[in-house]
This record gives sequence, structure tokens and C-alpha cells, in this order.
Amino acid sequence: MTNSKLIPVLKSFSKEEIKEFDKFLNSPYFGCKKFVLNFYRELAKLYPLFSEIKTDKKKLFAKLYGGKKYNDGLMRRIISDLIRYAEEYLKLKNFRGNKIFQNQCLLNELRKRNLGDQFRIRSESMLKKIKAADQVNPESLLETYFVNMEVKEFRTHLRDSKMHEAYALTVETFTVFFLRIIYSYINHRNTFSREIKKSNELADEFIRNLNFKEFLNYLENNDSRYSVYLKMVLYSYNIVSDKNDRESYFKLNKLLIDNPGYFSEWERNNLYVNIIKFLSYQNESYDNIFIDEEYKMYEILLSEYYLPGPSLTLQISFCRNYINICRQIGEFERIKAFLKKYSAYFPADYKEDLISLCESVYHFEKRNFTGSVNHASKVSFNRDIFKFDIKILKIKNFYELGYFESAYTELDTLKHLFSSTENIKPGALLKGKNFVKYFSSVLNIKMGNKKAESHLMKKLLSKEKNILEKNWLILKVKELS
Repeated sequence: MTNSKLIPVLKSFSKEEIKEFDKFLNSPYFGCKKFVLNFYRELAKLYPLFSEIKTDKKKLFAKLYGGKKYNDGLMRRIISDLIRYAEEYLKLKNFRGNKIFQNQCLLNELRKRNLGDQFRIRSESMLKKIKAADQVNPESLLETYFVNMEVKEFRTHLRDSKMHEAYALTVETFTVFFLRIIYSYINHRNTFSREIKKSNELADEFIRNLNFKEFLNYLENNDSRYSVYLKMVLYSYNIVSDKNDRESYFKLNKLLIDNPGYFSEWERNNLYVNIIKFLSYQNESYDNIFIDEEYKMYEILLSEYYLPGPSLTLQISFCRNYINICRQIGEFERIKAFLKKYSAYFPADYKEDLISLCESVYHFEKRNFTGSVNHASKVSFNRDIFKFDIKILKIKNFYELGYFESAYTELDTLKHLFSSTENIKPGALLKGKNFVKYFSSVLNIKMGNKKAESHLMKKLLSKEKNILEKNWLILKVKELS
């Protein structure tokens, strides 16, 4: 029975929910049969493990029906009923926590039953709370839309000013919500451009015909209830669509500073993530011009949003980027602190690899090259970008240890990775290839091959913008001098 769809559902329940579900089933309102409830109570005794031996259908049947002959059809019916009831319970639980749809459903029901006085009392109370809210987010926009749409429908037969006002508000809030969704779609499309094989032609064509620039100009010169929110959306759209739009980045920063508390936690989290993407591109393209700002953004995310807790699982890309930014800025102890505080929240499939990566980077920066290469050898990521990182880390360690033949071997496998991969972005690939080119020259000089002179190498390196490990390479060239 461990293969049944019922067991994963029940395993997802908390201890309190297991008890609450019993009350749910026991309520006459939901029509649960007594024999289904009795079966659940036997099963609930096995929470939370529900081990395979103890959840054997025949054994459970024997507990419930004594010496009666096993009836598999009855057991399948009971399990099917419990799955259905569990889904109903989850729907109800979710609905209880969803104020937006609760309000809309209540007004809709009051309106259809012609309970005018009660409708007016409830709708006015809801609109008052909506108007007094300090923050704007997609949820609040949807709530405003649904409530005003019900008010508009309720007052349609009157054709009064309140009907017109409510309808205007539904259109306004839906327009704002729509633009927020459009921005989210563009951001998603840009983030996963290498994975999205089929474009949304209708949406793409619509976006191409929107004049965002003129609309933003209107917002910057006119105040309305949603001006701040829409400026946030459009500045964000600009830095997502054009990673060289520094003007929008500075305006977005100022907007955040000038409006503390206006944006919800969810919105700020998304904003910081997109700002990091913008800063990362700027730093990669313009020699770390915003490296301090990018590091501060990562620290904000860790201190304000990625708080250790049962629901936290860090994205693998976030872990890699945080390790790299700490290394670039010289905050090596932060890598150790990150490992200590957050390793429990690394993605399960990559946990050991990420721990070894942290240790390897930390030990390299502490000049414990043997320890670093030992940890690097434990990493077995199946993703090209991580293979890329580890090979470069090994190459640097082997060079520092004087294991030049091993460095040549890793260099050769790195070249093969570059020629075979389709998953590394062109910009990162170019930087990696330039690292290979310059490191090969450094290694040749170190091994006594004087085809390249160190002073010329230093000049070429200082001018090179698209290269990984530039500072380390320059340091090795100076040592050769």
C-alpha cells in the first residue's frame, strides 16, 4: 500500500492536521461512511512513517474485520474515498487561508441571494480595508478587482455613480495586475531562455506593440494610487530587458529607498533577485563595477528572506553565486559561515557536492591547496557550469602545488568540455576559453618554454575584460617576472 497515492498525502500532514482530518471525516456534513473513518483511524496510528509492513492492506483489513475473508474491492473503495476526502480537506484548508477568494465568494453568494443589506455592509467593510492598505502586491490587486467587480454587478440595475466608480476601479487594478504579470513573464522568459523551446507568439507580439517608454514617462510626471507600484514594475522591466540600463537601476534603487514599507516582502524579494541579475551582468561585462552592491544584495537576501527553517531550500544557482561573490570580494570567512548556517538547507540531491565546493574554495583562499584539491575531487556535479568551476579550481590548485602535469591534464579536459557543452552561456564560455589561453601561456613559461614573455602577458591580461580568474593570473605572471 506504500505505492498508493494516499500515503504521500497523509505523510504531508502535520501532527495537528492528522487530528483535524479525523474531525473532518467525522463531521456528518461531509458524508463520510463509518467504515472509512475507522480505516483512517487505524492508518493514522502509523503516522508519520507508514512503513510498508504495517500498511499492508490485508493486515489492516484483518484489524478492522477480524476473521472475515479479505475483500480487495472494498479496500480499494475505502482508499479511493479517503484520497477524495483528503483532497476536499486540502481544498477547504487552502480556502480558509485565502482571504481574496473568501471575500469574493461571500459577496457573490450574498449578491445572488439578493441579500442587499448584508452585501452593502460586507462590501463597504472590505473596500475600506483595501483603501487603507499600505502595500500593493498581486494578491491585493486581485482582491480589489474581485470586490469591485461584485459591487459593480450588484449596482448594475441602479446605474448609479458607485457602479461606474467600481467598474473603473476593476479596470484600473486589472491593468496594473496585467502589467505585473507581463513583467513576470518577460523576466521568466529571459531567465530560462536556453530552456524555453517554444515562444508565446501572441504574448510576444502584444508586448512588442506596447509603448512602455511613453507610459513610464506619464507615470513619472503624474501621481496616482498605483504610480509607485507601476514605476517599480516598469523600472524592473527595463533592467530585465536591457541589462545595460543603469538609469533604470538607479531609479529603482531610489524608489525602494523613498518608499520604505510600500512593497510587500514577496515583491522586495523578487526585486532584489532581479537587481542581482542586473548587477551580475554589469560586473561580468565591466570589470566588477558594482561588485560591492551585488555582495550587499546577497547579504540582504540571506538576512531578510532566506531564513533557516523547515520550508527553506536554497536554489543551487544561489549557492554557487553566493560562494563566487564572497570569493571575488575577499569575504572568505563568509563562505565558512554560510556553510555552517545553511548547509542543512542545500538541495538534497546536491548537498554533499555543495559542501565540498564550499570547503574547496575556502581552503584554496587560505592557501591550503592540498585540502582544497582533496575537497574538489569529491565534487561530482552533473551540471556543466559546476564542472567548469571545479576544473578551474583544480587547475589552480595543481599549479600552486607544482603538479604541472596534472594541471595540463585538467586543462585538456576543460577544453573538451568547452567544445562539447551546449549549456554554458556564450559570455561565460568566452571567459573560460580566455582563461585557458592565458593559463596555457603561464604554464609554458613556468615549464621553461619562452615562447611568451611574462611582461607582454601582463600587459595583455590587464587589458582583457572577458576572462575568468584575471587577478590570480596577473599574480602568477608577476611571480614569473
